[in-house]
Amino acid sequence: MLRRRLSLILILYCFMIFITSCSFIENSISGLIPGTRLEGGGQDTPDSVDDGQSPDIEEDVDANGSQQVQTQGLQGGDSAEDPEYEGSVKGSEPEAPAEEPEEDVTVTISFAGDCTIGTDETFTYTNSFPHRFQKVDEDFSYFFAGVKDIFENDDLTLVNLETTFTTSNKKAKKRFRFKGDPSYVEILKEGSIEMVNISNNHIYDYLQKGFDDTLETLEQAGILYSGEGHVAFYETKGITIASLGYQGWNTDIKKEVKGDIEEVRDKADLVVVSFHWGKESTNYPNGVQRELGRFAIDQGADIVAGHHAHVIQGIEEYNGKFILYGLGNFCFGGNRNPRDKDTFIFQSEFVFRDGELKENLGKVIPCQVSSVKDVNDYQPTVLDGEEAKRVMKRLKEYSSGLEYGMNFD
Repeated sequence: MLRRRLSLILILYCFMIFITSCSFIENSISGLIPGTRLEGGGQDTPDSVDDGQSPDIEEDVDANGSQQVQTQGLQGGDSAEDPEYEGSVKGSEPEAPAEEPEEDVTVTISFAGDCTIGTDETFTYTNSFPHRFQKVDEDFSYFFAGVKDIFENDDLTLVNLETTFTTSNKKAKKRFRFKGDPSYVEILKEGSIEMVNISNNHIYDYLQKGFDDTLETLEQAGILYSGEGHVAFYETKGITIASLGYQGWNTDIKKEVKGDIEEVRDKADLVVVSFHWGKESTNYPNGVQRELGRFAIDQGADIVAGHHAHVIQGIEEYNGKFILYGLGNFCFGGNRNPRDKDTFIFQSEFVFRDGELKENLGKVIPCQVSSVKDVNDYQPTVLDGEEAKRVMKRLKEYSSGLEYGMNFD
């Protein structure tokens, strides 16, 4: 009996030792493996963390908006060198978004010369501009039909408006006085012409009344104008273009030109300056033209467009900017059959990168003022083949004689 009791006591004692051992092993395992998870969502926090063994991690945003990972409490100790700890920190670092480079923005402006959308009332009616308008059944789209595909595919078209839109009969005392019926403004609209220069020697042919009527007509048609104290601003593709215009018969206007460019330079990404200048029927610019054109570029103009000579003149590339000394006639109602019908469209491509002008490219499109050779039908037409080469040869010749003549190669 005593032996049985001793055996039972021994079994109970062994059983208690076994239970105690299991509890010890469990506690040991729990102490060795904290319950921390690096999975998405909430994280379990260990019951106890020794100082310096599991640093706090903060995300900071610097002045440039970049996220940085900072660690605190890692000046010493082995934990910073622990591979498992290092991997955990790397897994928590945010990935910086890849920056996509901004695409280049190209703004194309087309320049053309004298557009007299009308006539002098003393001209014989036959073959005059109004006569042609009647012959084409008053089709406003007729006149620029030969170049419209060019103008409507650019970003801006600028021509010299060498006429008035008025019904006034009170004229200036001079040899030639041009006007067109106000309805003729639709010709510009149909031709995809968004802007005109009005600084020229014909804008006051019908005095102040004719001038005011012209501006009102342009405004009602939504066509911008610059010159005679007016500045035009045009925005396209996020780029703002400022246009200025002057009658450049002498260099006395330098102060005005400088002040105007300075004023618009802070408001625009591109500055265009038009000059009505030079001597008629001359293919080379005079000293005043060269001085004014280069001066405008020096003051901050991005391109200079000139007209008045009624014939083409050379092109300079001065300090990386183009000076078009003479664009010639274009849609010109001031002569029913001009002897020299050669002209051209100049297209300038301004390339912007990150909002800064990086490149300026020029392109010449040879044209003639009429679609036929024996008379002026007032329909400017693009040339091709040998005729185009002939006009290009003339431009090269006139440009090569200039100090900064454009390189056509």
